[in-house]
Amino acid sequence: MKNKDWFLVFLLGIFWGASFLFVEILLNHVSPFVVVYLRVAIASVLMIIYILIRNIKFQFSKNDLLNLFVMGLLNNIFPFLLIAFGQQSTTGGLASILNANTSFITILLASFFLSNEKLNLHRSIGVLIGILGVIIAVDYQNILQLNNNIGKYLILLATISYGFAGIWGKLKLQNLPPVISAAGMLTMSTIFLSPYLFWVHFAELSSLNFFTLKYALGFALICTVFAYFLYFKILESTGAGNLLICTIIIPPSSIILNAMIMGEIINSNEIIGLVVVVFGLVIIDGRILGIKFR
Repeated sequence: MKNKDWFLVFLLGIFWGASFLFVEILLNHVSPFVVVYLRVAIASVLMIIYILIRNIKFQFSKNDLLNLFVMGLLNNIFPFLLIAFGQQSTTGGLASILNANTSFITILLASFFLSNEKLNLHRSIGVLIGILGVIIAVDYQNILQLNNNIGKYLILLATISYGFAGIWGKLKLQNLPPVISAAGMLTMSTIFLSPYLFWVHFAELSSLNFFTLKYALGFALICTVFAYFLYFKILESTGAGNLLICTIIIPPSSIILNAMIMGEIINSNEIIGLVVVVFGLVIIDGRILGIKFR
C-alpha cells in the first residue's frame, strides 16, 4: 500500500475505535436505545444529503428494499443495541477487544456460506488464537457466571450479528453501489426504530440538550458517515484484505481514547486478551507469514 492508503486504514481504525468512546459518553446522558437511534437517524440524514448533492442515480427493487431491511437489522440495529446495552456494564476498551471477535466469526461463517471463502491453515490457526484471546479478555475463570458477564455476552452476540451481516451483504447487495447500500440500511434502520422511539422514548428525545446532541452528531458523523466513506475508499484503492488491519487498530485506539478521556483502566486479563486477539488477527492477515491475498 502507498503511504496515503496506510493513513486511511489507520484513520478508519481510529474512527471505529472512537465509537466505543462515544457510546460511553452518551450513556451517561441517554438510554442505550436513544444512543443507537441518534446514531442511525443522524447518519441516514447526512448520507441522503450527500447522495442528493452528488446527484447519485440509483434504483431499488422490492428485493433490494427487503435486503437492505435485513442488512439494517444485522449490521445496525441488533449489534448497535447489543453493544450499547453491553457497555452499560462493560468498559469501552473491553468492548472494543470483544468486538474484534467479529473477524473470527465472519471467517467461520463465510467458510460455511460462501464457496470462495474456505478456511485454510493460517486462517484456522488465527481464528483459534483470536477466540482464545476473547475468552481470556472475558476472564476465563468466571466465564460461566452470567450475572457478572452479561454485558460481555451481549457484545459477543453483536459480533455474531456483524458476521451474518457480512455474509448477507456479499450475497444480496453486490448489485447496489456501496454508498447507496450504506444509506439504505441506515434509513431502513431509522424507519424500523422510529415507532418504538416515539412510543416509549419520546419524552427522553424531546428533552435532549445541546451537549448530548453535539456528541450524537459527532458520533454519527465520525464513526458512521466518515467511516463509511473511508471504508469505501480503502476498498476501491487497496482491496478488502487490508481492511483487516483496521480491526487490529480498533482495540488499542479505543483503549487509549477511553483511558485519556474517560479515565478507564484496563486490567491484566484484558491486556493479555488484547495481545492474543491482535496476534490472531495478524496470523489471519497473513502478511507476517508471507501469504498474499487473493
